[in-house]
Amino acid sequence: MCAAHKTTTGILGAAGIALAATVLAGCAPGPAAAQVSPSPSLAESAVAVAWMNGFCGAVKDFIEGNNKMTSATGDTVEAIKKSTSDQLGHYATILSKTVDGLNSLPAAPVPAGETAKKDFLGKYTSARDKTVKAKADLDAAGKNDTAAQARAVEGLISAQKDTHSALDPVAAILGAPELKTAAATAERCRP
Repeated sequence: MCAAHKTTTGILGAAGIALAATVLAGCAPGPAAAQVSPSPSLAESAVAVAWMNGFCGAVKDFIEGNNKMTSATGDTVEAIKKSTSDQLGHYATILSKTVDGLNSLPAAPVPAGETAKKDFLGKYTSARDKTVKAKADLDAAGKNDTAAQARAVEGLISAQKDTHSALDPVAAILGAPELKTAAATAERCRP
């Protein structure tokens, strides 16, 4: 702790004042002492919350769309084929929307966010591509082609497997404290 001491004027007058100034100057915090441990600024927090809102929102939109998908039904092979094609079309549409939503996210505020985004984007893109292919193959098949129907269902199941490991965006960023904190306040990350 620094304290100013009274000095008497006289022989030590000017030298004492210079010495006191030097001692007092030494009490001012230097650059190392002035540094405080970094904490995210309000702006950084807002960026993280906005990013998490977008990340969670893209996945939440997929889940909501998936919940609206109807089962394939029909009394004839042709009716089931049409119903399956419609189902695949719906799934391809929501997957495309999810891929677009993830692609439109800005750069994540921390590397863990970019890693999670890349992982989810890979899974949803793969699922979309499988679904689009399954639909195209089914639509190109003859109206009574039951083998094409079976392949389409297999394609849909394979696509669904891709997405099942990418349904919890918050779990994907738990190793990043900044994003975990942001997810707690991001509206689209709430159940």
